[in-house]
Amino acid sequence: MKRYRYKKCYELKNMAKDKLSGKYASAVLICFLSFQIQYTLTLYASALLPVAQSSEGISVPIYIFRWLFSLALDCVLGVMNLGIDLFFLNIACGRRYWLGNLFYGFRHDSSKALTISGIYTLTGAVCRLPFLYLLYAYQSGGTEPAAAIALAAVIGICAYLAVSACMFLSFYLVLDFPDRSVREILVLSFRIMKGQKKRWLYTMCSFLPMIILCICTLGIGFLWLIPYMQMTCACLFLDIMNPKEETA
Repeated sequence: MKRYRYKKCYELKNMAKDKLSGKYASAVLICFLSFQIQYTLTLYASALLPVAQSSEGISVPIYIFRWLFSLALDCVLGVMNLGIDLFFLNIACGRRYWLGNLFYGFRHDSSKALTISGIYTLTGAVCRLPFLYLLYAYQSGGTEPAAAIALAAVIGICAYLAVSACMFLSFYLVLDFPDRSVREILVLSFRIMKGQKKRWLYTMCSFLPMIILCICTLGIGFLWLIPYMQMTCACLFLDIMNPKEETA
């Protein structure tokens, strides 16, 4: 029976640093461009939409409309994640990369990218729903304890992480298997990640100290951290799909 050796977390991070050597400027630029597009569109949309809260309290229909519109916008903007994954995968594999990769999902496999982005968005929405409901009730003058609101937030985050771990490979698999349907992609991602979820979660959690430091820099540090995390994810994908066979 064949046995495979997967890279440890520190090996993946070192690999990511090596791959980004001499290419960090481009990596920072594409991540910043993605953030700027999402931030600008979200800001303009928020300014144009009617305000949900007034002196008379929170308007439920407007609150729900703003929430649904936000989900739709997140779903569309999430298509850029396919292009970001392609950009870092190209670097990791020594292929040609350019900023135009960011919009790959709008030019190729757009329906698949939009569907997967929609699943991510809806999953996040469902996981946040209890928290949002309790928060809305509290803002409307309810007596919900802060502990219950915090607990709902923590449970929602944990549930979203569990699903995200299973879907981690989705966009990468769209790039690797363009002929497969969304259903086939998701089934394959869930199957491959069956024994890799803890590894993915450990790798993501290993960035927590750096995330805290970036927050202390008022977010400026994320310009360097996000590309580093993206490249580590690309290296993790390559390692999962092509592990080294252990020799006796």
